[in-house]
Amino acid sequence: MNYMGFRRAFLLTAFISLIGLAAGCAPFSSAYTFKGSQLDPPMDLPDFELMTDEGQPFRLSDNAGELTLVYFGYTFCPDVCPLTMADVKQALAGMEAKDDINVIFISVDPERDTPEVLSRYLKAFGSDFVGVTEPMDQLQPVLQAFGAYAEKAEVEDSTAGYLMNHTARLYLIDAQGDLLLTYPFGFEPEDLRADLEHLLETNQS
Repeated sequence: MNYMGFRRAFLLTAFISLIGLAAGCAPFSSAYTFKGSQLDPPMDLPDFELMTDEGQPFRLSDNAGELTLVYFGYTFCPDVCPLTMADVKQALAGMEAKDDINVIFISVDPERDTPEVLSRYLKAFGSDFVGVTEPMDQLQPVLQAFGAYAEKAEVEDSTAGYLMNHTARLYLIDAQGDLLLTYPFGFEPEDLRADLEHLLETNQS
C-alpha cells in the first residue's frame, strides 16, 4: 500500500472510531433537566434554629445528607398555602424513598400559629410535615436568606382581621444544604416528584 492509500485507510479508521465513541456516549448527552427553577450554582444557606410545633429546636443542619422542602406560609391562608401543601402531599404520595425527604412549613404568622394550631393544620397533609414558628423578628433573617418576604395586610370587615402577604414559592434544599431549586405557586406535583426522584437516585449512586 502506498503512502496515500495508507493515509486514507488511517483517516477512515479514525473517523469510524469517533462515530463509535459518539454513539457509545449518547446516553450521557441527554442530561436530566430539572423541572423547577434551578440556581446554578446552588445558593449556600446559613444554618438557623427555630422552634418546631412539638417544642423542639429545628436546625437546617439537622437534615444534612437529605433533601428538604421549605415553604413559608400560615394556617389562616385561604388558598395558596393549603393548595401548595396539597401539591407537595401528592408529589410525595407513593414515593418509596420519601422518608429521606423533609417538609418544613415555616409560619409567617406567629401571632396566630401556635404550636398546637400548626400541628393540627399539617396533620391534614402529612404526618411527617414539620411546622416551625418563632416571633417575626427571629424569622426575618431566615426569610432574607431565602430571598423571601412576609408582611401583614390589614383586611377591613373580615373576621380574620388581617392576612399575610408572603412569598409563595416552594424551596428545595439539596443534600449538601444548598438551595438548588424553587417552584412557583401552581407547580405540577409530577414535576416535583421527578426532580426529587432524580436527586435521590443521584445521591445514592
